[in-house]
Amino acid sequence: MGKYWKFTDQNDVLYEKVEGREHFWHYHPSILKDAESYMVKVVVKPQDGHHFHVHPEMHEILFVVRGQAEQWIEDEVQILEPGDSVYIDAGVVHATFNSGSEDLEFLAILSPPSGWQAGTVDMSKEKPYSQYRT
Repeated sequence: MGKYWKFTDQNDVLYEKVEGREHFWHYHPSILKDAESYMVKVVVKPQDGHHFHVHPEMHEILFVVRGQAEQWIEDEVQILEPGDSVYIDAGVVHATFNSGSEDLEFLAILSPPSGWQAGTVDMSKEKPYSQYRT
């Protein structure tokens, strides 16, 4: 890939409403076909979240911008505050919940693009993940 860049104005993001959260895609395969990574701002209302899931072929970095995240990685949980981040390797089950009283905002950066087709696999009904937040 040669030298390439793309500015994205906040008014030009791809909006997606997903159960429990809103996605504001700044870099998505449909926007930037030759990118080496993708980025989405995620907004989660209090007590909602992105339940246990896995990206079989993509790594992910989460960076908390605002609010408080209850971040699960496999069977480990930590509370993340603004400025905190986590790296998650491909194939690692994880979940992010809003444990605060205000909207949670975080950035998710995903790569490599070759893993996009494998998608996101819901693990929230599988044991032991279905038993972690009862």
